[in-house]
Amino acid sequence: MATSPWTARPSPTPSANCSAGAGPQRSRSGAVSLATANGNHSSTGLGAGPTASNGGRTPPAAPAHKRVRTYSYRAVERLPRTRGVRRGGRRRRRSALRVALVLLVVAGIAAAVAFALRPHALPRQSKSIVAPVPGPVSLPARARWTPNDVAGLQAHVREVIDGQAFPPSTTGVTVADARTGKQLYSRNARVALVPGSTVKLIVAAAALDALGSGYRFKTSIVTNGELRDGTLQGNIWLVGGGDPVLTSDDLRRAVHELQLAGVERIHGNVYADGSRFGNDEINATWLPEDLPYGWAAPASAISIDGGSEQFTLTPSAGTTAKVSIDPPGARVLGSVATGSSYSDNTLRIDALPDGSGYRLSGQIPYGASQKYWRSVPHPTRSAAIALFQMLRLAGLSVEGFPFVGTTPAGRVLWEHRSAPLDRIVNQMFVTSDNHIAEQLLRAVGWKATGVGSMHRSLAALNTFLRRKGIPRAGVVLADGSGLSDHNRVTAQCLLGVLRFMARHKGRQAATLLPRVGMEGTVSVRHLSPEALGRVYAKDGYIAGASSLAGYVFTAHHGLVSFAFLVDDWQHGLDGVWAGEDQILSRIARF
Repeated sequence: MATSPWTARPSPTPSANCSAGAGPQRSRSGAVSLATANGNHSSTGLGAGPTASNGGRTPPAAPAHKRVRTYSYRAVERLPRTRGVRRGGRRRRRSALRVALVLLVVAGIAAAVAFALRPHALPRQSKSIVAPVPGPVSLPARARWTPNDVAGLQAHVREVIDGQAFPPSTTGVTVADARTGKQLYSRNARVALVPGSTVKLIVAAAALDALGSGYRFKTSIVTNGELRDGTLQGNIWLVGGGDPVLTSDDLRRAVHELQLAGVERIHGNVYADGSRFGNDEINATWLPEDLPYGWAAPASAISIDGGSEQFTLTPSAGTTAKVSIDPPGARVLGSVATGSSYSDNTLRIDALPDGSGYRLSGQIPYGASQKYWRSVPHPTRSAAIALFQMLRLAGLSVEGFPFVGTTPAGRVLWEHRSAPLDRIVNQMFVTSDNHIAEQLLRAVGWKATGVGSMHRSLAALNTFLRRKGIPRAGVVLADGSGLSDHNRVTAQCLLGVLRFMARHKGRQAATLLPRVGMEGTVSVRHLSPEALGRVYAKDGYIAGASSLAGYVFTAHHGLVSFAFLVDDWQHGLDGVWAGEDQILSRIARF
């Protein structure tokens, strides 16, 4: 699957120079930018710099006394696949492959016949949504936790947590029966620590509670004019409903539908209406150096492509590189030189002071086309400009200009609905998408108060915790993604959120999360073979702090919930992760 620029968002079109094998990259909150997983460079304006060597496996550990901030916008090196490796696999499995190919051909013919006989084919799903949520593993009947069971689990967890990898005063751990809430182990469970991306668990629970798992975000185009002889006499408004996964391709389809409806000319302006979430705001607790990047895009009720602009640069020997952007419409000033194939990449992409576009400078090495992404500082305004330009590129005549404005009463020309909320939540968890989290936070605020401003949305999140009886002592919520290091959460709070989700969604709550050691940002974890497929979790990382929370389908005792919060480790993050993996592997056996 080709992946996109913004934090963990699939792109509508695959890159020609994608190369499988490169590892994902992490933002400070633990989000992984899958753009680099297929070979795309995702530095977004501060220079491409050297390639990362860890492939996303382990963020650099920071000494406790320094709390060094780490960043991961650097391009990730593609991993070569040698001919020997590929040939070896073919030689050893040649006969097996022949059998497999025969079976695949037979299965393909059967599938094609079955599809042809269907009266109506299902509409193609948006590429921005991951595969359907997998079902839980099959388990035997649930047994009671005996005192001996609890004592055995506690002894094992205590042995690992008491090791040197876990700092005694800044490690919060809690394990409990997800259905009954029975506590199985606890250490510093009420100590508020930095959660990173596990804050997304709170946002997801609140959004599912407020909107429902089947909720679909609506985006529409409305007019106050009449269509006569191909001319729309009036303005049009692009009305945002907060869709976290709206793409520029969705808007291109809207333009196509307007053409099919007979619109050839628009005698009026093009507006974007993001009033559902209030004014476009940048979180004041985010670091300024994070703001250019896709993982720190501002939220808006009408945000396209995750709030990011894609730049495609094609080197040209002896002259400047060719630059194209998507979504279209933003001003692009300056130029980028083409260096030799061994030259340094000194590309800079800086936002213009008035927010109307970008200035490019520096050079890129000669070679294949490269893609870069930058967050959009004013997403609502950018949406109006993008739609205006798409209309013109499609051959429609537009006599007005792009603006931001509130929609009056009018007639709906086009309407788009997103995938169901539970699938969007699953995508957010699997890829740790910061933009989806911030959009869902605003949706919670809008549902509770009528306007999803940042202040109202954070207040609504705290109200959700209070009303559901989830422990809030020491909890400080500064955003929805975990990018802010002002966030403070306790292991007890995360466990309360997990229990709330398990009570209301049953085993399906676990399968909203990625399988540890197998999928998404937690695929780099190493569980025992018998635990694989039984542990579902959300991880988080921000300089000097790591977290992991989720569920374990145990062998005999049903669903168990857990939360780990670790700040200021002394002996490297690998030891922390290895210890957590060991604990989860053991819990799965109970």
